[in-house]
Amino acid sequence: MDTLKEYIQENLVITNKDAEELGYTRHNLSELTKSGQLERLRPGLYQLKGKVIDDFVLISSNSNRIIFSHQTALYLHDLSDRTPNVFHISVPQGYNASHIKKRYEDLQVHYVKKDLYELGKTEIKSPQGNLIPVYDIERTICDIIIDREKMDKQIFTDAIKRYFKSPNKNLRRFIKYSRLFKIEDEIRKYMEVLS
Repeated sequence: MDTLKEYIQENLVITNKDAEELGYTRHNLSELTKSGQLERLRPGLYQLKGKVIDDFVLISSNSNRIIFSHQTALYLHDLSDRTPNVFHISVPQGYNASHIKKRYEDLQVHYVKKDLYELGKTEIKSPQGNLIPVYDIERTICDIIIDREKMDKQIFTDAIKRYFKSPNKNLRRFIKYSRLFKIEDEIRKYMEVLS
């Protein structure tokens, strides 16, 4: 049980598969749930009883292919003051995300070409301090420029301004990404006005 508890304390949640890799059965998890040591969050996913649920961890635990993106990434990178009312995630094209969409009403799934899917993938701490997958700042800005017609103009404008004021910006990487997304001319216009 100590190995299981250590795993959950480190990763916050445990799946049936993770438990089996540690030598525990589904029956063990069920017994620990009945005894009040674990709490079942959904079929196949457990946490220690009484812990506060981190929605970011809960969503990303559905698949290792989930990367937080767009407005959610803006919020996580402090490029937006608004807490998103919808979690934006990206997955590779061809990935069947229907099981995730069924679980969460407040989820927007973006499908990304496989050759661009890993570009800019990194990790950041969620508001509750847990490491979660997210696109880096430059990738996030490219994503919102591509999808600007689908988002609030104020959030878009504020994010662009904050990026160019940020000491963490990497303009070389930004240009590299813009070439890959074929939006370099557009990016250069923003750079001329805001840099």
